[in-house]
Amino acid sequence: MLRVRPSIRGFTLIEMLVGMTIAGILLALGFPSITAYLQSSKLASASQSYLSGVQIARTEAIRRNAQVQFVLTNTPVETADIANVAAPSTAGQNWIVRWFDTTLLPPAFVLIESKAAAEGSVSTAPSVQIIGTAAPTPFTGIIAFNGFGATSNQDAFQLDMSNPAGGACAPAGPMQCPRIQVPSGGLVHLCNPLVLAANDSRGC
Repeated sequence: MLRVRPSIRGFTLIEMLVGMTIAGILLALGFPSITAYLQSSKLASASQSYLSGVQIARTEAIRRNAQVQFVLTNTPVETADIANVAAPSTAGQNWIVRWFDTTLLPPAFVLIESKAAAEGSVSTAPSVQIIGTAAPTPFTGIIAFNGFGATSNQDAFQLDMSNPAGGACAPAGPMQCPRIQVPSGGLVHLCNPLVLAANDSRGC
């Protein structure tokens, strides 16, 4: 008995075009969400970079029992003798951690750690405020810690992170912008300024 093999039918050109059109519409609808997610991820990465730098400075100050500085700068971190030639900047996108070694001849700053803005994924500097004092001194681009792990001048600092490429910070915009708090006691904390509940550790 002869058996007729069923014909194998593929997609027609019209069906493929319809499918591609639907896929394109779905991608277009999801693109803003994907973009916002990627920009938020970059901001989170950059925030962790600055947080790490401040924590390293405090830890090294305690370990060395000496003043250690976290410095914001626009001087390229690849620059020779960056610890001494870096120009502190309130709008610095790079950061270095350094300490002043008096045993050297002549005494000079020694580099402990450095990070370029590109390594933190977001080319933007944090907005830094000095808080907690009646007449705060202007921020110069340096946060210094003493051997006890406290800020050297007993000021508290607040680093507000943002990523303009991803839009404005919530609630006005889509970006969840973290804040790094450096109290006078030196215990560094990354928090979300929108979280207001007193018992929520994510809040500022």
